[in-house]
Amino acid sequence: GWWLDTRRVGAQPLLIDCGLGEDISFPAAFLRRFAGARVIGVDPNPRSIAYCEQHRPPGMEVLSGAFWTHGDQTMVFHLPRRQDQLRHGADGVSGSLDSSHEYVGGGEQIEVRTIDLDGLLAHAGSTECDVLKLDIEGAEYELLEALARSGKIRSARQVLVEFHHGWTRRTLDDTQMAVDQLAAAGFQLAHTEGRNFIFRRNDA
Repeated sequence: GWWLDTRRVGAQPLLIDCGLGEDISFPAAFLRRFAGARVIGVDPNPRSIAYCEQHRPPGMEVLSGAFWTHGDQTMVFHLPRRQDQLRHGADGVSGSLDSSHEYVGGGEQIEVRTIDLDGLLAHAGSTECDVLKLDIEGAEYELLEALARSGKIRSARQVLVEFHHGWTRRTLDDTQMAVDQLAAAGFQLAHTEGRNFIFRRNDA
């Protein structure tokens, strides 16, 4: 689950959910909570796509691809190692664009196509989304820096991020830098729960 400021969700609710894994309880809850809501989910892992296509509720669309700074590029995606090679409690489906992620060392690699925020909004027929959720296993640092620098992050009214300091080469200082970058782009850190950070656009 994720915390969300429901007062900041508009009349045509749109959630862009990047990094689905095999848990779509949050988009399902979003669709139940808000009348007329839509969800666009994105994941580069074929196993995740197969799971989500089988279980997605009405109102949720699933796209195969890696959310990134630029669309229509080819990138290397690192699949996780076998379940018996991962630490206890690992889901076995969380791959990463970041080769330093603890789950992926020595695992299989595949090529994936990228999709960016502009492309997802165009696909949705919208100029902004109510919620942008990122659980992209370490790739969030470079992505957020680029979106904040360009101002494109302001196409989201709320941004939900799971940070992966310690699980990748990134540190807690890198996470603080990302928080500062979002603040400079006009987002307030509204809530934290463990590694999950919830940001609200100041004028939303």
